[in-house]
Amino acid sequence: MTWSHRYATLLMLALACRATPAQDPESEKVTVAVSPSQDTDMGMEMSDGGPLEITASQAQLAGVTIAIATRAATERTIRAFAEVVPDERLLGEVNARVDGWVERLLLNETGRLVQAGEPLFEIYAPAVVAAQEELLLAKRLGPGSGNDSLVVAARRRLRLWNIDSSTVAAIEASGRPRRRLPILSPYTGHVLEKSVIEGQMVHPGDRLFLIADLSTVWVEPAIFERDLQFVAVGQRAEVRLDAFPGEVFHGRVTFMQPVLDRHTRAVRMRIEIPNPDYRLKPMMYATVTLRARGVTGVTVPLTAVLPTGEQNLAFVFRDGGIVPTPVEVGSRGDSTLTILSGVAVGDTLIASATFLFDSESSLAAAMQGLMLNMGMGLDMGGMDMEEGPKMGDMVMPDSATGGGRP
Repeated sequence: MTWSHRYATLLMLALACRATPAQDPESEKVTVAVSPSQDTDMGMEMSDGGPLEITASQAQLAGVTIAIATRAATERTIRAFAEVVPDERLLGEVNARVDGWVERLLLNETGRLVQAGEPLFEIYAPAVVAAQEELLLAKRLGPGSGNDSLVVAARRRLRLWNIDSSTVAAIEASGRPRRRLPILSPYTGHVLEKSVIEGQMVHPGDRLFLIADLSTVWVEPAIFERDLQFVAVGQRAEVRLDAFPGEVFHGRVTFMQPVLDRHTRAVRMRIEIPNPDYRLKPMMYATVTLRARGVTGVTVPLTAVLPTGEQNLAFVFRDGGIVPTPVEVGSRGDSTLTILSGVAVGDTLIASATFLFDSESSLAAAMQGLMLNMGMGLDMGGMDMEEGPKMGDMVMPDSATGGGRP
C-alpha cells in the first residue's frame, strides 16, 4: 500500500466521523467502506470492502474540515522594513562659483531650516570686485558707443557668479563697488551638510552646503521576488514608525528598481509620503504594509495543499472516496492559494487535518492512537509486542577484552 493510499484511508475514516453527527456519541456509529485497493499493510484488520464501525465522538480526534474550491483572487499582505530617506528630487547643493574668501558665514549650523533667498554667507572675491567696477564704469560713460552692451555683459557676469539681481541694482544705485557680496540660498529646506567655515578660501566647484526639502520623503523597502506579482506603481501603502506608535502614514508606490539584488533576491521600491510638518526624519526605521490582490483563479485554503517535497498534494472527494491528487500551485495569499492544475472550481477537498503528520512513522503513531480509541488492535507488521529480549538475558560485551560476560 502506497503512502498516499494510507493517507487517504485515514482521511476517509476521520471525515466520515466528523460528517455524521450523533445524539449519543458513545453509542451511535458510522460505517465507512474501504475499497480493496486500500487494504493496509500497517496492521489494520479489515476485509476487502468490509465496513469499519466507529462512534461519532471520535471525530474530535480527527480534526478534519472540508472546503470547496472557488474562483477568486488571492489576497496578500506584504510587510517589509525600510528607512526614511530624503526625496532625491528635492536635494540641492550650493557651490562656490568664483575664487574668494568667506568673510562672513551667516548659515553656521547643520540641520537648520533655510528659505529660498535667505543669505548664506558673504564672499570677498577680487574678480567680483573687478566686475562691479566695470559695471559702474560702463554706467558712467552713458548710453551709446557700445556702452549698453558693456553694462549688460557686466550684469550677466555678476548673475552667473550667483549675485542676485537686487544686489546688482543696489550697487548701480550707490555707484560704489562692495568688498563682499552676499550669496543667497536658491533652495528651501534643511541643511544636511555644511562644508565651509568662516574665513575659508573657496574655489569654483567646492560644495559648501547640501540642502534637502523634507516636505516629502521616501521610504524604500526591499520586496522579495516572490511578492513582486502583488506590487505595482501607484499602489497604496501604509507606513508605521516606532517614533509614533499607533499612527499610520499613507503613501503611494512611485517607483520600482529595474534590477534585482543578487544577494538579497529583492527589488528596492520607493514609497512617497507627504511630510509637511517635518515629523518624519531621514534614517528613521519604518514598517511598510502593502495589501494587494493576486490573479483570479481556482483558490483553496492554504492548509488544503500538502507539500511532500517532490510534489504538492490535495485530497479531493472523487468517486465516493478521497483521492490524493497532485496539484500545481500558483500565487499564495494570506489564507488561500491559487491552483493552476489538478483541482477545478466546485471540487470538494480536505481543508485541514491537524492530527496528521508528514512522515510515515508519525502517521503510524497517529493511526495507532486512532485505532486504540476505536477499541481495535493494530498489528505492526507481524511484530510480537508481547515477548522480547529481557535485560537479564542480554549479554553485554566486556569493555576490556571485548568478550561477553557470563
